[in-house]
Amino acid sequence: MKKIIFTLLCLIVYGGSVLSQSTDFAVIKGKIQTTHIPEFISLYKVQNGDVIFHSKVQVSPDGSFGFVVMPDPAGLYRIGERNSSTRLYLSPGKNISIQISDSNFIVNKSEVENTKLQEWNNILWPLKKTNQLIGNYTYKEIFPILPDIEKQKNDFLTTIDTGNNSLDRLLKGLVQAEFEYELYHFLFMPRIVHPSATDLPELYNRLSTGTHFATTEVLSYDFGQSYVSMYLQYLISFKNKPSEKPVNYLETIFKLCVDNVKNDTIKGWYLINNILLRAKTYDQIYRGNLAKIKPYILTTDQKAALIQFEKTIRKFEDGEPAINFEGNTIDGKKVSLSDFTGKVVLVDVWATWCGPCKKEIPSLKSLEEEFHTKNVVFISYSIDELKDLAKWKKMVVDENLKGVQLIGDAAWKSPICTNYSITGIPRFLVFSKKGTIVTIDAPRPSSPELKALLEKELSK
Repeated sequence: MKKIIFTLLCLIVYGGSVLSQSTDFAVIKGKIQTTHIPEFISLYKVQNGDVIFHSKVQVSPDGSFGFVVMPDPAGLYRIGERNSSTRLYLSPGKNISIQISDSNFIVNKSEVENTKLQEWNNILWPLKKTNQLIGNYTYKEIFPILPDIEKQKNDFLTTIDTGNNSLDRLLKGLVQAEFEYELYHFLFMPRIVHPSATDLPELYNRLSTGTHFATTEVLSYDFGQSYVSMYLQYLISFKNKPSEKPVNYLETIFKLCVDNVKNDTIKGWYLINNILLRAKTYDQIYRGNLAKIKPYILTTDQKAALIQFEKTIRKFEDGEPAINFEGNTIDGKKVSLSDFTGKVVLVDVWATWCGPCKKEIPSLKSLEEEFHTKNVVFISYSIDELKDLAKWKKMVVDENLKGVQLIGDAAWKSPICTNYSITGIPRFLVFSKKGTIVTIDAPRPSSPELKALLEKELSK
């Protein structure tokens, strides 16, 4: 196995790989020429205005490394640490050679798009390096050079014409945004001496004034969410008038965000990261903040991120609000747990291939018949794969299964499984009339304890 991996790496690095000739892949052949050569180097991709880990490869003793990437879609990537300044544009068919030093990177000249990224890095580096604590710089050394960096930035913007229209648009926005981001970033890094508002050059006020974040374009940048946070922190620290009365910090940043960030999706990411994800427990304060921020939680990614976080602070105890989930009926109609608020709900998570699940069906039918005239809803939620949809439908009909019959859209990754960390079936969950959790691990229908539990909930 080691020999195979070594051979593949050699093929990548020396350009002999079959993959390197495929138009579906991008190939990066690199050489690290830094003071310290790491054992491994990582590749990060941009997602929702942040960088997330993509892959990692071993670096040879002489600093050589290689990646084969399927960039779908094309976009920005970073090589090195999360805060690395080595930024690349990857699209299918690219074959990039790169040399990485302590202060910059150099790509092959045939790479027009990445040469532009390299050029921009060199222009911004005198400011950017101060935010990586390279050297003991203060505002007294940096503020005087900002006009020159801004002029170089403006001149550079006029030269962006790579022939890739989508990248050119992205790069023009990125350049202006990153310059402003690094300006704000500089103010909040540890220094021997910090500037006051009166020490700031006029460009701070000029750039910070006006409309910000009117579209989601900032989420295409690898520093996008940090930029939003730094901008609002700048407003709090340098442009807000001090209040005569103590102000709740969360209220302050909520109002600043709503008033100054124009796009609701961007508002949602900021409020999730800076208010909701700081919670330690799933308490009334968290739920109150969630209710306030909910109008800005709009995208699938935002909702998924919040659910994953809530699982770390929830105890899933009696009385906690349920995490909603939905499934599809035989007719393809979507049905959600929240559709049954006002009723006690029993959920059976099962699959047609599950022997113990099928063994519980007679007891489940009997229990359902006993509660037929009462305020209880029985939901059977199948986690069969979609390729077995016909098999599931046939079993529902053949076994004359009653209640609400649903199927997820992703087997074990269906919403009910991911929301409630279900890794084994059959699994039974009970929810109250108010839509709160009673238990997410209820007794099976074959046990008299489940009937007693349902009767207890009905009496409340």
